[in-house]
Amino acid sequence: MYRIISKAIAIACYFICLLFVIHGNSQNNIANLKLEKNTIYIFSRGTKTKSGIIAEKFNIHDKKITHVGIGFLEHNVLKIYHVVDIDTMQTALVVSDLKSFINESVYYLSVWKCDNPVVDFKNLKKICKYYTSKKIYFDYSFSLNDNTTLYCSEFCERVLKETNSVTFNFKPRVLKLERFYQTVLERAELVYYPVDFFEDHPSFTKIFESEFTVTTD
Repeated sequence: MYRIISKAIAIACYFICLLFVIHGNSQNNIANLKLEKNTIYIFSRGTKTKSGIIAEKFNIHDKKITHVGIGFLEHNVLKIYHVVDIDTMQTALVVSDLKSFINESVYYLSVWKCDNPVVDFKNLKKICKYYTSKKIYFDYSFSLNDNTTLYCSEFCERVLKETNSVTFNFKPRVLKLERFYQTVLERAELVYYPVDFFEDHPSFTKIFESEFTVTTD
């Protein structure tokens, strides 16, 4: 009996230690994430509350990410430009560091590096700064016809296309909506850019991926 109890305790301790190692490695990986100058990055995060609403129904194939932003180093400081669906007095476009991008409800993060020439990086940097000078409203209607209302993936797609319309010639996805979404959006189909719209593009490569333990969503 004593041997059985001891073995059970040993197994439990092993799995507890394993969980700490896995979680610790995730944090260390982020700390050791090396980003390059003159390089465009896509930062993708996932939250549990939006996974069923966005990822499961509207993503192309990535079922973890629910939000995207464009980032790059400026004077060795990471800046992530992304449009958020919260009530803001100034603009829905915010500029975050990595710590604020990964808030307490985020359980998943992936980072995608773009194989871009320097000229594209310089163009994108100017375009991002231009958008910060405008008042951007979150696009709750998910329409592609208004430059002043944007959602997160629409913003990223637009910035990339304005950077280089030949290289970043993304096509919107057309999705026949379920009855509930037809009622909410007042249309039978949705023409939009999913949050994983860029993943199949040959210029983008995933360089980092991690999941986190969260207590709240």
